[in-house]
Amino acid sequence: MLKKHEDAQKKRAEALKKRKDAQLKTVIISEKIDKKAEKLHTKSLPFPFTSKEVFEQSMRVPIGPEFNPATAIGPLNQPEVVKKPGVIIKPMEFEDVNPHEKSEQRSGDKRKFKKTSGKPVKKAKVGGKK
Repeated sequence: MLKKHEDAQKKRAEALKKRKDAQLKTVIISEKIDKKAEKLHTKSLPFPFTSKEVFEQSMRVPIGPEFNPATAIGPLNQPEVVKKPGVIIKPMEFEDVNPHEKSEQRSGDKRKFKKTSGKPVKKAKVGGKK
């Protein structure tokens, strides 16, 4: 029983020496992984950034109204593409799809045909000729 107790004390002493806060007497640093915070971390570097430091620096810059003047908030929060209200945004390509057809059948066929009056007609791009 005493041997187990001594072994446990040695293991505890070794574990305390390995901690980040071993030399700090009045500080306790939690070494647990925060699962909620882990969800917010990115797995890879987003597109326009070339280094981790540049990305982290851009995340540190506050964009709220408490930190910036009213004249600067607009350009910081402005979207890249702006359309006037009521303008119709044309789709990239029109494709006539049968909802009952399986996805494997659709992926194998590169050209889509639409039957009208017995003649097969190729799919048309919006704004183009049929």
